[in-house]
Amino acid sequence: MITDNTSSMKRRGAIRIGKFFLIFFLLELIVYSVISSLHISDPTLLNTFNNERNSITSEGFLVMSFSIFKNNFTIASIEAIPVIGPFLFGISSFDTALILAIEGTSSGVSGFLYLLSLFLLPDTWLEIPSYAISTSIGTYFLYRLFTKRDQIRQTILKSFLLYGFVALELYIAASFESYEIILEKTNQAPYNLLYPLMMWIPAVPAFIFLIFLFRRIDTFTGDKTTTKNEMEPNYTNGE
Repeated sequence: MITDNTSSMKRRGAIRIGKFFLIFFLLELIVYSVISSLHISDPTLLNTFNNERNSITSEGFLVMSFSIFKNNFTIASIEAIPVIGPFLFGISSFDTALILAIEGTSSGVSGFLYLLSLFLLPDTWLEIPSYAISTSIGTYFLYRLFTKRDQIRQTILKSFLLYGFVALELYIAASFESYEIILEKTNQAPYNLLYPLMMWIPAVPAFIFLIFLFRRIDTFTGDKTTTKNEMEPNYTNGE
């Protein structure tokens, strides 16, 4: 029996990234869900957050989208740092959930409802997973450093490509979020809610493109370099 070791190694590399991403994404959702459900009152922090948000959302599309992207990409870049990245990922997730809890408490409802409302819009499904991917980069780098040290060049290249992917995903997310905000501010009810939801129409092809690109990046460098013995067919028991 002939075993295609190269294809097998590619699949193992892709699965490892997928496992890291899944772990961090699930942790992210748990933190958001638990913390946002708490009854927390902090008018000072809420006022500071609202002022910062208003200063961004009062701008035009280009300035707003770049400001949102710059802030989010800065966070993602820090989370991609090996060792300290996962800890900062936990802190940023907690802070975001805390704001949701405070917003909910000030409005007399659960912050978890605010969280659910965010997941109705496509930008959330782009932004939140990108943080999990970013955190996975540093973790994956360390994992490969200890398990495949002879392939460090491929690991570095793959890490930079994934970092670029996070930047692209966050900019697309910022663009969607900015346009959703503009639609919400410039239309009366119920269109201020309906039109932002219609952003799912252009979001679907964007999701398909990003998924395809991520898989291409993952298989482009991950585990491609093999030794001479690994490249040779494996014959077992004459099969």
